[in-house]
Amino acid sequence: MNEDVRRINVIFPRQLLAELDALVPSGKRSEVVVEATASYLARLKVLAALRETAGAWESADHPNLITPEDVNGWLEQLRSTWRRVPLFTE
Repeated sequence: MNEDVRRINVIFPRQLLAELDALVPSGKRSEVVVEATASYLARLKVLAALRETAGAWESADHPNLITPEDVNGWLEQLRSTWRRVPLFTE
């Protein structure tokens, strides 16, 4: 880690800590805990954004996107304009 870091104390359930010790190589535990925490926080941020924007979409404002079929058609039309670059060239 090249960032400014701080040491903290964290309390783990014994079984979870035993699994962490069994699966994570020595010296990598902090990295795994930091990555897991960052991933979990990212999910919490998405949930917060969804809660904050709930109700922002009114079906009456988008009568052309009422059914799943309408949405799929709109997505197909949108995506058809995207430039497609093959991942591999022969």
